Amino acid sequence: MEILLDTANLEQIKKYTSLYDITGVTSNPTIISKENTDFWPLLLEIRKIIGEKQLHVQVTTDTWEEMLKEADAIRTKLGNETYVKIPTTEQGICAMKHLKAEGANVTATAIYTAQQAMMASSVGADYVAPYFNRMNNLNVDSKKVIREISQLFQIHNKETKILAASFKNTEQVMDSLMSGAQAVTVSVDLLTTMVENAIIDFAVNGFKKDWTKIYGEKKIYEL
Repeated sequence: MEILLDTANLEQIKKYTSLYDITGVTSNPTIISKENTDFWPLLLEIRKIIGEKQLHVQVTTDTWEEMLKEADAIRTKLGNETYVKIPTTEQGICAMKHLKAEGANVTATAIYTAQQAMMASSVGADYVAPYFNRMNNLNVDSKKVIREISQLFQIHNKETKILAASFKNTEQVMDSLMSGAQAVTVSVDLLTTMVENAIIDFAVNGFKKDWTKIYGEKKIYEL
């Protein structure tokens, strides 16, 4: 199971890569634009912070030729190990095919159907990224789609991994993993919610209260 941070905020990346065993960082044009700063310096700083961990960067163009030009710039500036995110359109599939022939790492994004995932995997995409909440908003059964993709890859011995994305709550994150996704990319807000909430705090405070009744403020290593 892999957990990636879906953010381009430097402080968040510094904090949460130090707290958790994060596989890497994903970004897209919307996430990048929120930081309101220069593109390359931001991504270079992210690369510096995360080191050899995965960095997924999305192209912004529509034709496969332009996608390849942007992909070349991304890999040149940020390293060949960087994952190039390509929208899973007909033009995107063509770009993925060329990139995989060059040995590039590819993440097929904007996945809404098992058919898209199949086509991306057929040209060698390393990850496919189904949009969980966005599918739900379109009255598409997100769990069913991920199960279908997982089953499809197993039947045909595909090494492509499912990197689920687009979540509004932690239940969706867990549903995607239980449906067969090997990886998820989540916002810092959702990541924090997984381990910090009022119910957990209540239990921890109860333990501490019971301890201090007998041992006061002493720690285990002080007894």
